[in-house]
Amino acid sequence: MGYAQPFIGPTGSGKYQHCDTIWRTMHVFNLDPAVEHFNNPVAMDIRELISLDDVMEELGMRSNGGLIYCMEHLKENLDDWLAEELDNYLDDDYLGFYHPGCFLNIPVF
Repeated sequence: MGYAQPFIGPTGSGKYQHCDTIWRTMHVFNLDPAVEHFNNPVAMDIRELISLDDVMEELGMRSNGGLIYCMEHLKENLDDWLAEELDNYLDDDYLGFYHPGCFLNIPVF
């Protein structure tokens, strides 16, 4: 069985570096359509499916409405997009999910 956890903590607080310190290989899944860049490699990125900038520009939404739209789009595409991506990893891989902080306590999926 694999391991997965959401990343909780401010940007730059050392979440990814902690895994390096304990010699654990981490595959980071970015589920935040608004993030601009990562300092570490990302295995999967929601921005390949949908990005907040595109939603705001093409649909004329503001940031909060656009973020909700992006999360609803992700929810509609879980089986096609996310499930396919997860099939690429082994049972003992460690997956970390980086997501928008405002959705931390909201059961989107």
